[in-house]
Parts: sequence; structure tokens; C-alpha cells
Amino acid sequence: MASTAEADAKACTAEEQERKKMKPSYSIDDATQLLRKHFNVPATAVKELDSYDDQNFRVTSPYGTYVLKAHNGVESRNTQLLDAQSQLLKHLEDHNIRAPVEAQSRVTLKRTTLRLLRWVDGDVLSSSTMTPSLLERAGSFLGDIRKALDTFDHQALHRLHLWDLRRFPAVATFSSKLRSMDCDVKRVKLVETCIENYASQNFDSLPMATLHGDFNDANILLHGDKWGILDVGDCVYSWRVNDVAIGAAYVMVNLCTSENKRSGFTDKGDHVAVQGAQKFVEGFLQRSTLSKDECRALPHLIAARLATSFTRTPSTRAARRLGWYSYRESLAAQPDMPQQRRDYLLHHALPAATALDVCLQATSLVADWPTTKPVRDPRR
Repeated sequence: MASTAEADAKACTAEEQERKKMKPSYSIDDATQLLRKHFNVPATAVKELDSYDDQNFRVTSPYGTYVLKAHNGVESRNTQLLDAQSQLLKHLEDHNIRAPVEAQSRVTLKRTTLRLLRWVDGDVLSSSTMTPSLLERAGSFLGDIRKALDTFDHQALHRLHLWDLRRFPAVATFSSKLRSMDCDVKRVKLVETCIENYASQNFDSLPMATLHGDFNDANILLHGDKWGILDVGDCVYSWRVNDVAIGAAYVMVNLCTSENKRSGFTDKGDHVAVQGAQKFVEGFLQRSTLSKDECRALPHLIAARLATSFTRTPSTRAARRLGWYSYRESLAAQPDMPQQRRDYLLHHALPAATALDVCLQATSLVADWPTTKPVRDPRR
């Protein structure tokens, strides 16, 4: 009989494959007609946005700017989850968090569900020059989200979700295939070490909460001094500390990507990625708290997210950072893939391995982090 981890991995992989087959494929003209027919919105301009397994369109109209979202057919069947996402976005807005709430009631069609969401102004954080101060502020923003979500729950979020760090053993089942996929032996060892470290921990005492689930620099908006959040497609009820671990992991990946702009970090002491992660967590603690158990678990959960990012696609919502397993899957499906495309896919996987190496070597990831009441930032 297959283990729970293997069964979870098999179920989630089957769903992911189905999602790829059921991605909407509307044209700009289709989107324009859908807007008028179902939402009575006369669009003056429609532009398709990047999306992995849904479709998103930026809509300009006399009534304002919106996002038309056409959900994947798999997700469209789960009406309770869609309800939970809508309520979560509204809950964030009610707590002064800028989020893309629904402008009108969603519309269910045969193969998809349509949502008309309010546009949130701002540039994604990934377009900014990373500085210690900026990462500290990003952490504080997550702390504000954490406080808001501490009072939100929905039964549909109590679900099996492969990118939930509680399910890391399921993701780890893919690691056994890395060696047969020509992955560098040293990188395979990094993943195996992370799996061993995770398995040696006892996470039973970690508090549970509703999570955003994908707090990365492509989902965070900055408009002047105003922050905003996008995409709650990975929201889940799980260990409360996971959002901090995910955010810190993406900070490390960003700072391990050579062409990304950064300034203000010291060239002495800890690796720049560790410095960035520490500033991010310090910012979080200005708005929220971490228990001693959460601090103890945090480095292992950061490493688990990084191992996931390298091994497999970390999230359907963060598919630009493909893992090695997904890279080899893509190559098997397209053996004549141009070298430029191969280099692009690997380019977005390897920084995660670098960050994982840094994370596993770091001895001060959680050193001296406070675990009591939050300290208010006097600049705010």
C-alpha cells in the first residue's frame, strides 16, 4: 500500500495534469464579449495578463479598471473553495489590506467560472531594488495580513494542497527521481539533507491558522507607500508560521538570482540572502509574533520551501520558478526544445538550489529573533 505522502503526491499530480488540460483559452474578443454579456461592462481596452492555469485580463472601462478572471475548470468545480477565496479577499479589505475583491458576483459557465475583480494599483515587488529596509517593510506587511487572517477561517481551506508545507513529505517523493533525471549530485544531496532535517522535527505544537499561501515578490504590490496583495489561489489552513517561511524563502531566492538589483547589504558576516531573510522576519515581528516553537521550526520550513522550488514547481501561482523535476518533464515532452528555452527554465530553478545551500549552512537564521510581543516600528 502506498504511503500517505505517495498517495497525496499522486492525487495532487493527477489534479495538476487535469488543470493543464482545463485551462481556459479565451481570446481578447471573447473576453470583451463576456464582460458585456455577464457583467454589463463595456470594455475600452482588454489586455491578457500572465497566468499559469487560469486566464486573467486587465480591463479598462468607463466604470473603472478591473481584472476579468476565468478560472481553471478544476477549480471552477470547487464552489466552496471559490466562496472561501472571495470571503478571504473581502476580509482583508475590511482590515485595510488592499486586495482584488470581487466587483460583482461571479458567473458560472459550463467549463469555467468568471470573476470580475477590482484592479489594485501598484508594481510587483520583484521589480524593485531589494534593500534591507524594503524587505523589513514587506515583512511588516505580512504581519498586518497575519493579524487580519488570525480572525478568518473557512471549512473549504481545510484541504489537501501539495504546496502546503505540511505536505512537504509528498513533495519529497519526487526527489527520488532527481538522480535519474541527470540532476547534479551535490544539488540532489541538498534536497535529501533538507528532507532528513524535516523528518527529524516535531511540528505537532505549531499553531494553525488561515494562510495566504504564496507570499512571494510577484504577488506583492507597492504603490508609493501603500502595499497590496494578489492571488489567494493557494490559501489554506495550516501551520501559522508557513507564510513567514514562504516569504523568507522567496526573499532568499530573489537575492540568490544574480541579475536582480539589490543594495544596502553588508559584504561581511552572513550571506546576503540570510541578511534579507532576517530583515523580512524582523519586519514581520514588528506587527505580529512568533512562538519559540515557530522560531525553531522556521529554518526547516524555509528550507522545505526552497527544496520544493528546486525539485518541482513550487506553486501553480509561481510557475516562473520551475523546479528540476518540472524542467525534465518539459524536456521529455519537447525533446527538440531550443537551448535558449532550456537555459531559461534552468535559470529559474537553480537560484532555489543556491538559496537552499545557503539556508542549510546558515547558523544565524533565527539567532536573536524576539519571540514575545511585537515591537512597533516608530516610523509608521
